[in-house]
Amino acid sequence: MKSALDTYQSQAQELAAAGARLNDASLFAGQAPMSIAFLTDDDRIGDPSTIISALPPGTGVIYRDYNAPSRAQMAGRLTDLCIERKLLFYVAGDPDLAERVGAHGIHLSAKDAQKPPAKNSDLLLSVACHNEEEIQQAEDIGANSIFLSPVFPTRSHPGAGALGVDRFKQLAALSSIPVLALGGVTAKNAAELKAPSVAGFGAIGAFA
Repeated sequence: MKSALDTYQSQAQELAAAGARLNDASLFAGQAPMSIAFLTDDDRIGDPSTIISALPPGTGVIYRDYNAPSRAQMAGRLTDLCIERKLLFYVAGDPDLAERVGAHGIHLSAKDAQKPPAKNSDLLLSVACHNEEEIQQAEDIGANSIFLSPVFPTRSHPGAGALGVDRFKQLAALSSIPVLALGGVTAKNAAELKAPSVAGFGAIGAFA
């Protein structure tokens, strides 16, 4: 019988392969910070440590869990785990915490990107985007990558309108920095998103 770790490893490898195929077909092959990212979600997943322990090297980890009572302590522990496993660790929404724990990067919401912190050249910066204006804003503040969403209907935002493949590609084509698809993306449907600016994708439930 497969252990939970074995199951997570199998799923992560499948997702990573799909992300790598998008990256290889993009203009950013070998240049994007990552081609696959796991976004934590304390409501749906809880402690993300087991999934993170199953991720292949080079995977990005976006630590959200904004309301976790011991967020700083968890961020420090996950930073150490990601460094040990050669993963890229981003703290969402808190540049000060990212610097304190030695994270590799910061992830900002589109709203936070309107009033970004002073850019620390040592930290990678990703931004959540949903439209043309937000893509331009991300570029203006020096983001290294953007997460463009929601591509498909997703459990994270039930009932929210999805971009769909065609609109996603239209928006992605406007970006001069690597785009990662987000929202309902799986190893099976990721191939539909192949486009010059699309360097990979992020996911939550697909890893679990």
